[in-house]
Amino acid sequence: MDVKRTAHWILLVLLMMLLSSCGSGGGSQPTPTATPAVPVDLTPATSPTPEMPPSLFFQPSVVDLVVGETAVVNVWLDSARRLNNIFVELSFDPRYVQVQDVDPDVEGVQVTAGNALQPVDVLRNLVIVGEQGRLYYQATMPPSQALDGGGIVASITLLGVAEGSTSLRFETVAASDPDGNPLELMLLSDGLVTVAGASSTEPTVQPTALPTVQPTAAPPQPTAAPTPAPGGGIYYVVQAGENLFRIGLKFDVTADVLAEANGIFVPSQLAAGAMLLVPVSPPAGRYGYYVQPGDTLYSIARRFGLTVEELAAYNGIGSDYTVSVGQVLVVIP
Repeated sequence: MDVKRTAHWILLVLLMMLLSSCGSGGGSQPTPTATPAVPVDLTPATSPTPEMPPSLFFQPSVVDLVVGETAVVNVWLDSARRLNNIFVELSFDPRYVQVQDVDPDVEGVQVTAGNALQPVDVLRNLVIVGEQGRLYYQATMPPSQALDGGGIVASITLLGVAEGSTSLRFETVAASDPDGNPLELMLLSDGLVTVAGASSTEPTVQPTALPTVQPTAAPPQPTAAPTPAPGGGIYYVVQAGENLFRIGLKFDVTADVLAEANGIFVPSQLAAGAMLLVPVSPPAGRYGYYVQPGDTLYSIARRFGLTVEELAAYNGIGSDYTVSVGQVLVVIP
């Protein structure tokens, strides 16, 4: 029995050794393959700057003059695409400002052709003054050429002739490509010109004679625009459907105060896109701007002849350049 038992134990040990050999007989365990390192760019991703739509605006859009002083306002075109022909009709109140003639050798009052359309053929360059001042300017390029980009369409030299304020308004704008297809231009805002009284030591300005259209009725005598609040004022762009009463509620002023501050004698003629001066003190600086829907820091800066960096610095805005509707930005410190 002992011999048999011993033989059984020997067979069991041999069997276990055989099984162990089979389990490891496939060779050594495979070594895991290391995943190669991939370089990672930790630089924060920057969103591309959205492309501005084709637009037309005044630069600067806000001008402060005294009687007898002149300033140049540019009609600025931005982000045009295949533009070949442009026509602009502007209006202003001749009781407060006049357009200075830049070319006395040519009959009539001329404005300066800009650098946007080159070579340029000026088809119309005319200023007519009656109850309301009108400026007509049309320019074109050769059919084989077209403008992709922007620049100055025309430069207008304005002369302050009486104390008060007037809008500089786009009445009609038309543009087309070399094939005659109409192009849509976004009008960013109207301009605003404020004229302060001259000092007693300054000579009285004699207005330049302009082509005159006799009005059908004598215009009402203007009331001198009040001086803005000690801190300056806030510029506000009229939205569609708004009137002086509704705008006054935003700033706790009456419609009459707004009408006087902007030389408005027919409130029903208030147009969307017009820029109003609200004579209340802004939070900081001499003049502020009320941010409207659709505004960007870029578009606001262009309206006031500033760089984005300057406008951001005036208002402590970070590199994201974010603004919100209803925010009042300092535009003239």
